[in-house]
Amino acid sequence: MTTTKCKHPELRYFLRAILWPACAALTFAMPSAMAASVPLAPIASGTFTNGDGVNSHWVQVQNDWKGPSSFSQSYGGISSLQDAATALAMTSSSPGYMRSQDAVMSNVNAGNDSYNQLYGASWGYANMPPLFNTGDPNQENYAGHVSGYISIPTAGDYNFGVLYDDGFSFTLWGAGGSQSMSVDGLNSRDRLGFASNIAMQAGLYQFDLVGYNRLQSGVLSLGWWAPTSSAISVIPQSNLYTAIPPAPVPIPAAIWMFISGLAGLAAIGRAVRHTHVNS
Repeated sequence: MTTTKCKHPELRYFLRAILWPACAALTFAMPSAMAASVPLAPIASGTFTNGDGVNSHWVQVQNDWKGPSSFSQSYGGISSLQDAATALAMTSSSPGYMRSQDAVMSNVNAGNDSYNQLYGASWGYANMPPLFNTGDPNQENYAGHVSGYISIPTAGDYNFGVLYDDGFSFTLWGAGGSQSMSVDGLNSRDRLGFASNIAMQAGLYQFDLVGYNRLQSGVLSLGWWAPTSSAISVIPQSNLYTAIPPAPVPIPAAIWMFISGLAGLAAIGRAVRHTHVNS
Protein backbone atom coordinates (compact mmCIF):
# COMPACT_ATOMS: atom_id res chain seq x y z
CA MET A 1 0.00 0.00 0.00
CA THR A 2 1.30 3.45 -0.93
CA THR A 3 -0.13 6.71 0.39
CA THR A 4 0.75 9.93 -1.42
CA LYS A 5 -0.52 13.31 -0.33
CA CYS A 6 -1.87 15.69 -2.92
CA LYS A 7 0.36 18.52 -4.08
CA HIS A 8 -0.09 21.63 -6.17
CA PRO A 9 2.25 23.01 -8.83
CA GLU A 10 5.34 24.79 -7.67
CA LEU A 11 3.58 28.16 -7.70
CA ARG A 12 1.72 27.04 -4.58
CA TYR A 13 4.88 27.70 -2.57
CA PHE A 14 4.19 31.40 -3.01
CA LEU A 15 0.42 31.04 -2.70
CA ARG A 16 0.28 28.48 0.10
CA ALA A 17 -1.91 30.69 2.26
CA ILE A 18 -4.58 30.46 -0.45
CA LEU A 19 -4.15 26.92 -1.69
CA TRP A 20 -3.26 25.09 1.52
CA PRO A 21 -6.76 24.86 3.05
CA ALA A 22 -8.06 23.01 -0.02
CA CYS A 23 -5.18 20.55 0.02
CA ALA A 24 -5.28 20.05 3.78
CA ALA A 25 -8.87 18.88 3.54
CA LEU A 26 -7.62 15.82 1.65
CA THR A 27 -5.16 14.75 4.32
CA PHE A 28 -5.58 13.45 7.84
CA ALA A 29 -3.95 13.07 11.19
CA MET A 30 -5.76 9.89 12.22
CA PRO A 31 -9.04 9.11 10.44
CA SER A 32 -11.98 7.95 12.52
CA ALA A 33 -13.14 5.49 9.86
CA MET A 34 -10.41 3.39 8.27
CA ALA A 35 -10.18 0.46 5.90
CA ALA A 36 -9.49 -3.00 7.24
CA SER A 37 -6.07 -3.48 8.81
CA VAL A 38 -3.23 -4.63 6.57
CA PRO A 39 -1.23 -7.55 8.05
CA LEU A 40 2.55 -7.25 8.16
CA ALA A 41 4.79 -9.84 9.82
CA PRO A 42 8.04 -8.79 11.54
CA ILE A 43 11.49 -9.30 10.07
CA ALA A 44 12.61 -10.67 13.43
CA SER A 45 10.06 -11.93 15.94
CA GLY A 46 10.39 -11.47 19.68
CA THR A 47 10.56 -8.81 22.36
CA PHE A 48 13.14 -6.05 21.97
CA THR A 49 13.17 -3.34 24.63
CA ASN A 50 16.71 -1.95 24.76
CA GLY A 51 16.99 0.12 21.59
CA ASP A 52 20.05 2.19 20.71
CA GLY A 53 18.36 4.74 18.41
CA VAL A 54 18.45 5.22 14.63
CA ASN A 55 21.02 5.97 11.94
CA SER A 56 20.89 9.36 10.25
CA HIS A 57 22.68 11.29 7.50
CA TRP A 58 22.07 15.01 6.99
CA VAL A 59 23.24 17.45 4.30
CA GLN A 60 22.80 21.20 3.91
CA VAL A 61 23.22 22.98 0.58
CA GLN A 62 23.63 26.60 -0.38
CA ASN A 63 20.44 28.55 -1.06
CA ASP A 64 21.37 28.97 -4.73
CA TRP A 65 22.23 25.28 -5.26
CA LYS A 66 20.60 23.91 -8.41
CA GLY A 67 18.96 20.53 -7.86
CA PRO A 68 17.37 18.35 -10.56
CA SER A 69 13.78 19.61 -10.10
CA SER A 70 12.51 22.40 -12.31
CA PHE A 71 11.71 24.56 -9.30
CA SER A 72 15.25 24.20 -7.94
CA GLN A 73 16.68 24.93 -11.36
CA SER A 74 14.71 28.18 -11.41
CA TYR A 75 14.89 29.29 -7.78
CA GLY A 76 17.57 27.18 -6.09
CA GLY A 77 17.49 24.99 -3.01
CA ILE A 78 15.85 21.67 -2.08
CA SER A 79 12.24 21.60 -3.22
CA SER A 80 11.44 17.93 -3.93
CA LEU A 81 12.27 14.35 -3.02
CA GLN A 82 14.43 14.21 -6.14
CA ASP A 83 16.40 17.22 -4.93
CA ALA A 84 16.71 15.67 -1.46
CA ALA A 85 18.08 12.40 -2.85
CA THR A 86 20.67 14.29 -4.89
CA ALA A 87 21.67 16.44 -1.92
CA LEU A 88 22.04 13.43 0.38
CA ALA A 89 24.47 11.86 -2.10
CA MET A 90 26.71 14.96 -2.16
CA THR A 91 30.27 15.06 -0.86
CA SER A 92 32.32 17.97 0.43
CA SER A 93 33.66 18.57 -3.10
CA SER A 94 30.19 18.80 -4.71
CA PRO A 95 29.09 22.23 -6.02
CA GLY A 96 26.70 23.92 -3.60
CA TYR A 97 27.62 21.67 -0.66
CA MET A 98 27.68 23.41 2.73
CA ARG A 99 27.98 20.73 5.43
CA SER A 100 26.89 17.26 6.42
CA GLN A 101 26.57 15.21 9.58
CA ASP A 102 26.13 11.52 10.37
CA ALA A 103 24.66 10.75 13.77
CA VAL A 104 22.84 8.12 15.79
CA MET A 105 19.65 9.79 17.03
CA SER A 106 17.75 8.70 20.11
CA ASN A 107 14.45 9.22 18.26
CA VAL A 108 13.13 10.75 15.05
CA ASN A 109 12.00 14.21 16.10
CA ALA A 110 14.08 16.96 14.48
CA GLY A 111 13.06 20.57 13.87
CA ASN A 112 14.94 23.82 13.37
CA ASP A 113 14.72 26.99 15.47
CA SER A 114 12.05 28.53 13.26
CA TYR A 115 9.79 25.51 13.67
CA ASN A 116 10.19 25.35 17.46
CA GLN A 117 9.63 29.07 17.91
CA LEU A 118 6.59 29.32 15.67
CA TYR A 119 4.93 25.93 15.90
CA GLY A 120 6.46 23.92 18.72
CA ALA A 121 3.72 24.83 21.17
CA SER A 122 0.97 23.60 18.84
CA TRP A 123 2.63 20.71 16.97
CA GLY A 124 5.11 19.58 19.61
CA TYR A 125 8.67 20.70 20.23
CA ALA A 126 11.49 18.96 18.40
CA ASN A 127 15.21 18.44 18.86
CA MET A 128 17.67 20.25 16.63
CA PRO A 129 18.73 18.35 13.49
CA PRO A 130 22.31 17.09 13.99
CA LEU A 131 23.49 19.64 11.40
CA PHE A 132 22.71 22.63 13.59
CA ASN A 133 23.08 24.14 17.02
CA THR A 134 20.38 26.33 18.51
CA GLY A 135 20.93 29.87 17.29
CA ASP A 136 22.76 28.99 14.06
CA PRO A 137 21.92 31.75 11.56
CA ASN A 138 21.36 29.42 8.57
CA GLN A 139 19.01 26.47 9.17
CA GLU A 140 17.47 26.15 5.72
CA ASN A 141 17.89 23.99 2.61
CA TYR A 142 18.74 20.70 4.27
CA ALA A 143 17.72 17.07 3.91
CA GLY A 144 17.87 14.11 6.28
CA HIS A 145 17.91 10.35 5.74
CA VAL A 146 16.96 8.29 8.80
CA SER A 147 16.94 4.49 8.88
CA GLY A 148 16.80 1.60 11.31
CA TYR A 149 14.35 -0.79 12.94
CA ILE A 150 11.18 -0.28 14.97
CA SER A 151 10.42 -2.71 17.78
CA ILE A 152 6.74 -3.53 18.12
CA PRO A 153 6.20 -4.51 21.77
CA THR A 154 2.84 -6.30 21.54
CA ALA A 155 0.62 -7.58 18.76
CA GLY A 156 -2.16 -5.30 17.55
CA ASP A 157 -3.18 -2.61 15.08
CA TYR A 158 -0.66 0.22 14.70
CA ASN A 159 -0.34 3.28 12.51
CA PHE A 160 2.57 5.63 11.89
CA GLY A 161 2.55 9.37 11.34
CA VAL A 162 5.20 11.64 9.86
CA LEU A 163 5.18 15.31 10.79
CA TYR A 164 6.94 17.16 7.98
CA ASP A 165 7.81 20.51 6.45
CA ASP A 166 8.40 20.57 3.43
CA GLY A 167 8.20 16.91 2.29
CA PHE A 168 9.12 13.30 3.07
CA SER A 169 9.14 9.67 1.97
CA PHE A 170 8.61 6.82 4.46
CA THR A 171 8.74 3.04 3.93
CA LEU A 172 8.14 0.33 6.52
CA TRP A 173 9.25 -3.24 5.76
CA GLY A 174 8.13 -6.51 7.28
CA ALA A 175 8.68 -10.11 6.25
CA GLY A 176 7.50 -10.34 2.66
CA GLY A 177 5.89 -6.90 2.35
CA SER A 178 6.12 -3.15 2.89
CA GLN A 179 4.00 -0.03 3.37
CA SER A 180 4.95 3.39 1.97
CA MET A 181 3.73 6.99 2.03
CA SER A 182 5.19 10.25 0.74
CA VAL A 183 4.62 13.95 0.21
CA ASP A 184 6.58 15.63 -2.60
CA GLY A 185 7.09 19.27 -3.46
CA LEU A 186 6.88 22.29 -1.14
CA ASN A 187 4.20 22.10 1.54
CA SER A 188 3.16 23.67 4.82
CA ARG A 189 3.74 21.48 7.86
CA ASP A 190 1.31 18.65 8.36
CA ARG A 191 1.19 15.08 9.67
CA LEU A 192 0.37 12.15 7.40
CA GLY A 193 -0.40 8.56 8.38
CA PHE A 194 -1.23 5.38 6.50
CA ALA A 195 -4.77 5.13 5.14
CA SER A 196 -5.15 1.76 6.88
CA ASN A 197 -3.89 0.51 10.21
CA ILE A 198 -1.26 -2.22 10.12
CA ALA A 199 -1.85 -5.48 11.99
CA MET A 200 1.57 -6.15 13.49
CA GLN A 201 3.18 -8.81 15.67
CA ALA A 202 5.82 -8.36 18.37
CA GLY A 203 9.22 -8.00 16.73
CA LEU A 204 11.40 -5.79 14.53
CA TYR A 205 10.37 -3.94 11.36
CA GLN A 206 12.79 -2.05 9.15
CA PHE A 207 12.11 1.54 8.09
CA ASP A 208 13.56 4.24 5.85
CA LEU A 209 12.65 7.93 6.10
CA VAL A 210 13.80 10.90 4.00
CA GLY A 211 12.73 14.47 4.75
CA TYR A 212 13.73 17.94 3.60
CA ASN A 213 13.16 21.64 4.18
CA ARG A 214 13.79 24.51 1.78
CA LEU A 215 13.13 27.77 3.61
CA GLN A 216 12.01 28.90 7.05
CA SER A 217 10.49 26.28 9.35
CA GLY A 218 11.53 22.65 8.95
CA VAL A 219 10.55 19.52 10.87
CA LEU A 220 10.76 15.74 10.47
CA SER A 221 9.19 13.61 13.19
CA LEU A 222 8.13 9.95 13.24
CA GLY A 223 5.43 8.83 15.66
CA TRP A 224 3.01 5.96 16.14
CA TRP A 225 -0.52 5.25 17.24
CA ALA A 226 -0.33 2.18 19.48
CA PRO A 227 -3.30 -0.21 19.98
CA THR A 228 -4.01 1.14 23.46
CA SER A 229 -3.86 4.86 22.55
CA SER A 230 -5.80 7.17 20.24
CA ALA A 231 -3.07 9.85 20.47
CA ILE A 232 0.14 9.86 18.47
CA SER A 233 3.48 9.88 20.28
CA VAL A 234 7.09 10.03 19.16
CA ILE A 235 8.56 6.52 19.03
CA PRO A 236 10.97 6.26 22.00
CA GLN A 237 14.59 5.12 21.82
CA SER A 238 13.76 1.88 23.62
CA ASN A 239 11.81 0.82 20.51
CA LEU A 240 14.37 1.98 17.91
CA TYR A 241 17.43 0.07 16.72
CA THR A 242 20.27 0.97 14.36
CA ALA A 243 20.56 -2.72 13.39
CA ILE A 244 19.00 -6.06 14.27
CA PRO A 245 20.58 -6.97 17.62
CA PRO A 246 22.49 -10.26 17.66
CA ALA A 247 20.66 -13.26 19.04
CA PRO A 248 21.97 -14.65 22.34
CA VAL A 249 24.85 -17.02 21.62
CA PRO A 250 23.87 -20.52 22.84
CA ILE A 251 26.34 -22.21 25.14
CA PRO A 252 27.72 -25.34 23.41
CA ALA A 253 26.46 -28.68 24.73
CA ALA A 254 29.97 -29.71 25.81
CA ILE A 255 30.24 -26.66 28.07
CA TRP A 256 26.81 -27.38 29.55
CA MET A 257 27.97 -30.95 30.31
CA PHE A 258 31.16 -29.62 31.89
CA ILE A 259 29.20 -27.15 34.07
CA SER A 260 26.73 -29.86 35.02
CA GLY A 261 29.64 -32.15 35.95
CA LEU A 262 31.18 -29.50 38.18
CA ALA A 263 27.83 -28.97 39.87
CA GLY A 264 27.55 -32.72 40.44
CA LEU A 265 31.04 -32.93 41.96
CA ALA A 266 30.26 -30.01 44.23
CA ALA A 267 27.11 -31.77 45.44
CA ILE A 268 29.03 -34.98 46.13
CA GLY A 269 31.65 -32.99 48.04
CA ARG A 270 29.01 -31.40 50.23
CA ALA A 271 27.48 -34.81 50.94
CA VAL A 272 30.87 -36.34 51.93
CA ARG A 273 31.64 -33.45 54.26
CA HIS A 274 28.21 -33.78 55.83
CA THR A 275 28.79 -37.53 56.39
CA HIS A 276 32.16 -36.94 58.08
CA VAL A 277 30.69 -34.38 60.39
CA ASN A 278 27.90 -36.75 61.45
CA SER A 279 30.33 -39.61 62.11
